[in-house]
Amino acid sequence: MDSTKSHVKIYNISPENAEDFEFDYDAEGAKEGTSDILTELVPDLSQWGDIGWVEVEDYEYNAPTSTMHFILNTKWEPPTRWLQQASCDNIYFENKLITMATIQKDETYVTGVAIMDGEVLQNKTLFTQDPEEISKYYDDENTKYDIDDLDISIWDSIGKFLTVCEQFYLEKEK
Repeated sequence: MDSTKSHVKIYNISPENAEDFEFDYDAEGAKEGTSDILTELVPDLSQWGDIGWVEVEDYEYNAPTSTMHFILNTKWEPPTRWLQQASCDNIYFENKLITMATIQKDETYVTGVAIMDGEVLQNKTLFTQDPEEISKYYDDENTKYDIDDLDISIWDSIGKFLTVCEQFYLEKEK
């Protein structure tokens, strides 16, 4: 893993809104990793927070779940401030729950953030492990540690966070 990855999920996006969003922004380029969609969504760089750089790795709309997904890459820090700004300055994200799970590039730290209309609803550490312990998963000679187990631990913690956010914040809308 060469960058910190943030997995962003925006809920309750209708197919019509997703189609309009993809027309208004360079979603096709975002799918290919060549888009300026991040600066299109938040043009004022002073509102990006302390991140040195951020780029889109992937974009996808999932019609069956009515969710929009982005994978964002940064050097170390999650783009929380950028996401806050995007959530309150974009008509497509208005009154929408946005979650972001960030896996730090050395996989020692995973955070979860839930945002709606610029307000941080949740900001939690989901998983943390000592760097020496993580390195054991990458040592092929250490059979006690399997990289799949590390992935399961990380993604299980993310899954639990998303489930809690969905149950708590999306129930309010019904």
